[in-house]
Amino acid sequence: MTERLVAWSRMTVVPALMLLLTASPARAALEVEITQGVSGAQPIAIVPFARDASVSGDTDIASVVDADLERSGLFEPLARDAMLETPGSVREVDYANWRSVEVDNVVVGRVSPDGRGGYRVSFDIIDVYKGRSIGGYEISAREGGLRDAAHAVANRIYEQFTGNKGYFLSRIAYVAVAQENSGPTYRLVVADYDGHNPQTIARSREPILSPAWHPAGTKLAYVAFDMKRGRSSLRIQDLGTGEVKEVSSRPGINGAPAWSPNGNKLAMTLSYRGNPDIYTYDLGDEQVRQITRNGAIDTEPSWSPDGSHIVFTSDRGGKPQVYRVRSGGGNAERLTFDGESNQRPSYSPDGEKIVLVQGGNGFRIAVLDLETNNMRVVSDGPLDEGPSFAPNGQVIIYARQQGNSAELATVSADGRIRNRLRQPGDVREPAWSPAGY
Repeated sequence: MTERLVAWSRMTVVPALMLLLTASPARAALEVEITQGVSGAQPIAIVPFARDASVSGDTDIASVVDADLERSGLFEPLARDAMLETPGSVREVDYANWRSVEVDNVVVGRVSPDGRGGYRVSFDIIDVYKGRSIGGYEISAREGGLRDAAHAVANRIYEQFTGNKGYFLSRIAYVAVAQENSGPTYRLVVADYDGHNPQTIARSREPILSPAWHPAGTKLAYVAFDMKRGRSSLRIQDLGTGEVKEVSSRPGINGAPAWSPNGNKLAMTLSYRGNPDIYTYDLGDEQVRQITRNGAIDTEPSWSPDGSHIVFTSDRGGKPQVYRVRSGGGNAERLTFDGESNQRPSYSPDGEKIVLVQGGNGFRIAVLDLETNNMRVVSDGPLDEGPSFAPNGQVIIYARQQGNSAELATVSADGRIRNRLRQPGDVREPAWSPAGY
């Protein structure tokens, strides 16, 4: 296949594959390391949840909630050895104890059987200085589902104090590569947002690229390569059944899939007519429609949340920049002018911003405000790629270059809070699921 499509920069198919080919073995799960929080984080204490004797499993709900809130960078959970008491209910709280350790809010809870084979997780958020509960909640959990319940608790707390939905029940997809005796093995992995519960949904000796989530979080579209035939194919895989549907394996480029907001169409880059352009594929009638018609390279489409527009990367101005076109086709409007190049655009869930990769002295993640046209660089580089918004739009996941491989990282949309998701070997092509509440 022609490589003209990706001749612009470090974020190209060929260099990406070269890095994947030199990767070392990858472990099963990512490890999250907080690298930068925000000053003035909210002090909070998550008291170990009381539990009835009949509750099985070893999930420590408070520990999971602690980690979720701390990773957000907006909260500063109190260490357990600093707690003067561990109440299991509001009536057991001694407010003077918590004031003495300068904690503003305390969360207390209990896990008990629900009588239907699952569990009831009840908890209160307590304002220490008001001396009362400011929110009481109850969450149902299936047997074996206490970790998910803990993420749901964290979501409630996050929303209580920030006014934004939490993202702790969301998932991520990424590509990991292990170097085995007979060569590299590529795995398309789906995991919890924090790297737990990784599951390999596709495995191949050939490269896998560009995973994209269905709006319902039930399917993934991605690109698979057949190097012997010199061809790529665009596929959809059902995460529940494992069923795989091939959407396009036309001659030339079949790449960069992106779901429409209603999940009925895919935007993609095809070059079977000679030039790389943006097309849409209707999953109902299986018809392909050409959206852009230009002698330049048009690629990396992303739908606006209302489905009215598609942003994409094009070098029609000489270097790669971000353009916008109506999803039915028409004239394209250039959106980016700052920086030597801008590419790999993706809308925020509210449609007010676009995250992209800005080139210049290296490549860094940047956020473009569509109302003010202000551009904010939020990562350090020098070789960052593949940004994707969390479902609440507050955090971005991306891949950062480390030697001959890459690791995943997250950064808040304002650039103030950063985490690393570490794993030996090469991990890249991240995509954040659209659901997580």
